[in-house]
Amino acid sequence: MVEQAKTGGVWRNPWRLIGWGGIAGLLLLPAVAMQFTDEVSWTAGDFLVAFLMLASVGMTVELTVRANPSWSYRAGMGILLAACFLTTWINLAVGIVGNENNPVNTLFFLAPLAAIGGSMLAGFRAGGMAVATILAAIVQIAVMLYIWVAGAGFPIGVTVFFGTLWLVAAGLFRQAAREA
Repeated sequence: MVEQAKTGGVWRNPWRLIGWGGIAGLLLLPAVAMQFTDEVSWTAGDFLVAFLMLASVGMTVELTVRANPSWSYRAGMGILLAACFLTTWINLAVGIVGNENNPVNTLFFLAPLAAIGGSMLAGFRAGGMAVATILAAIVQIAVMLYIWVAGAGFPIGVTVFFGTLWLVAAGLFRQAAREA
């Protein structure tokens, strides 16, 4: 492995090893916890979903780092990925309003879908991604207002948290567009 690092092999960057090792470690945590407590009870499906979510984040980070040298773009993508990942993870694990079985929680998936869909339509160019993440913030607020008007709750804290993430990502993408 040392020889490979000297010759410019795949693992020459320790951050790659740390990142992918971290993902493997996160997947091992529930497996280890299940050996010591009955409170953690993951199925094969749970591990598959966790693997797909973590691997998709890892692959997107890899592609972003390779495709764009701008630190503003990379940071914007990191925040976008965090917002998408956390929205999905929290919603699947415990739910945002009530519990994970509350049907109103499916509406919270609209913000990440708006960000991802808008990014794809923009060809992952920084200016378009700024617009996509602003759209995600607007969708986040609209979901909160709909849930509030429907009398199903008032998730203001979640909306402020994720809305802030979307808008910070938008600012970083806007900065990256100016740098280009």
